[in-house]
Amino acid sequence: MPVTYADVWEFWLRHRDVAAAVDFITIHILPYWEDFPIAASEAAAHLGSIRQKVTAAFAGKDVIIGEVGWPSAGRMREGALPSRINQARVIQDVLARAKRDSFRVNVIEAFDQPWKRALEGTVGGHWGLLDDKTRAFKFNWGEPVSNHPSWMWQASGGIAFAALIFGAALAARRRNEAQLNVWIAVTVNAIAGGILLGWTVENIPIESLGMSGWSRSLAIAATALIAPPLGAAMLVSGRALPRFSRIIGPASERVRDRFTLGCGYVLIALTVFAIVVALGLAFDPRYRDFPFAPFTAAIVPFGLHSLLIARGAGARGAAEIAGAGLLALSAIYIAINESASNWQSLWLCAVFVALAIILVRLRDARD
Repeated sequence: MPVTYADVWEFWLRHRDVAAAVDFITIHILPYWEDFPIAASEAAAHLGSIRQKVTAAFAGKDVIIGEVGWPSAGRMREGALPSRINQARVIQDVLARAKRDSFRVNVIEAFDQPWKRALEGTVGGHWGLLDDKTRAFKFNWGEPVSNHPSWMWQASGGIAFAALIFGAALAARRRNEAQLNVWIAVTVNAIAGGILLGWTVENIPIESLGMSGWSRSLAIAATALIAPPLGAAMLVSGRALPRFSRIIGPASERVRDRFTLGCGYVLIALTVFAIVVALGLAFDPRYRDFPFAPFTAAIVPFGLHSLLIARGAGARGAAEIAGAGLLALSAIYIAINESASNWQSLWLCAVFVALAIILVRLRDARD
């Protein structure tokens, strides 16, 4: 029987003496997991280049590709983006390359393997050509591919959510007449919330693992659902955002208006969630996702409010300054660590910086 040994291609080049014990060489090439990740558009060329390098190093030995594939969901690694479209592209390009250069290749995997998420994060469970729940192909050969196959439902939900945001603004308008720039801000808020709501909901089951994962995802999604309509009403009514100490401080110093109090609770929760995610991505980033969609939907209304509505008089709070500092420093480190090629990272870092600015600008609420 022919004997082989299978391992990543770097192993073979480091331990060349193993070749004497095998009849043919089996190498794994996973462009996404390379030390320097390879973009989907370059994956087939990278595979061909590595195969040629290994073939040249072991003249006379047949070299086959034991593992090659691309994930359909998960976090970016530099310029390597997991998606259905990129998975279809990589598989098509790799098989075309194998046919052209006449070498054997084994594509991983047939089905998604959810258990791998515990070891490799979201991306680990989404390498299959077939979904693990529906057993349906993620793409059909020669047909159009969408990263958001349920886009029609997402769009419908987004339109309904945008209408809800305008409804909240109109309800608050009964007390005060808002200026044109405020209504433009409400429109921006509604567009952002409407677009990002479907993305947020779609990612919850994909990025959530176990009780803690589901709790975190649902909590962050809740802020993305509550903040836009609350923010629209705050914009139109002209209420100022209070300092954290006016929300959770001594009872005698707390804001009396229930609406403003609720908005303050949402901002505090949003800040805590953002700091947890930021520190996770700074200290243990390899298998963590970038939840840019829910954070953007939740932070946009507060950012617009901070720009347009007069701040209350008073000093800044210590909690706000500390939170802003943590977010700003984490964002700088994450952006550098993930590289400028990772747009998911850059997007989330920009949102964290925006939240830090909002926190720095907070003052005491007006009477």
